[in-house]
Amino acid sequence: MKTNIIYSRVSVLIMIILGVISCSDDDQKISYNKLPELSQQFIETYFEGVIITKVEKKSGEPHYKVDLANGFEVRFFESGEWQAVDGNGTSIPYKMQIELLPIKVVNYVSENFPVAEMTEMSRHNYGFEIELNTNPETEIHFDKDGNVIVSTVE
Repeated sequence: MKTNIIYSRVSVLIMIILGVISCSDDDQKISYNKLPELSQQFIETYFEGVIITKVEKKSGEPHYKVDLANGFEVRFFESGEWQAVDGNGTSIPYKMQIELLPIKVVNYVSENFPVAEMTEMSRHNYGFEIELNTNPETEIHFDKDGNVIVSTVE
């Protein structure tokens, strides 16, 4: 009887350990020069001189993630094109906004949220998503032409 209890406890412990191990981070850290050339050009254009703290190839997902010393996180599609820029509360530079987003998106934000700053932008199959540092935070989805699809306050 005692042996069965011991075996069942050991079995449960082994299952817990295996569960924790299988949930670990499988992202692969890579060197900057292993990024696609388009990704490197993006970093050099918009984040010149900013120290890169980490570069990862996301496992199970078709993208790369680059963390920068200024708090920004940039994700790239496997092709090297930008997927998302997250300022983690810091404003995305205006130059980046006007060069990467449809002008209708930039104009909509400046006309409807004149004191807000864009802190995150991403592109998707349907178009673009941005986040503003309003209180509460505002998230807006645009189609590929820059027309508003949905605006939510979180």
